Amino acid sequence: MAMRILTLIGLIGGIIALVGIFTPWATASGWGMSVSASAWDGIRDAAGSYFTVALVGACIALVGALSALAAPRVKVLWAILAIGAILAIAGAAYGFADIYTGTEGGFLYGYGYGLYLTLIGGILALIGALGGGILAFTGSLGPLKG
Repeated sequence: MAMRILTLIGLIGGIIALVGIFTPWATASGWGMSVSASAWDGIRDAAGSYFTVALVGACIALVGALSALAAPRVKVLWAILAIGAILAIAGAAYGFADIYTGTEGGFLYGYGYGLYLTLIGGILALIGALGGGILAFTGSLGPLKG
């Protein structure tokens, strides 16, 4: 039962991280208008950047969680989930470091909620991966029922 809960935490984290890619990472408002940009917009404009790392990480975490849900005793699947989570966290963390916040030219720049979603999703996926991985590697799974 604990294994399925940890897998679901990882799965929910992967889904949240992936949703975060398509929601605003950066916002700007001023002079009666407001604009935002998602990581997906950044991927299309600057391929190979931290946006791409976050997207790849979220996708890997999602695939790892779905695979671990199907076969929880396969240890490498927990590692795949952890790697995806770490990549999603790294991409979001770099986003926090790179996105400009403050005021300039009458505009207020800030972080969007998608950046937070990607980071929180990556952390949840990592929690699920570490918990499930520890149970799988120590052999503490016990009999899988139902």
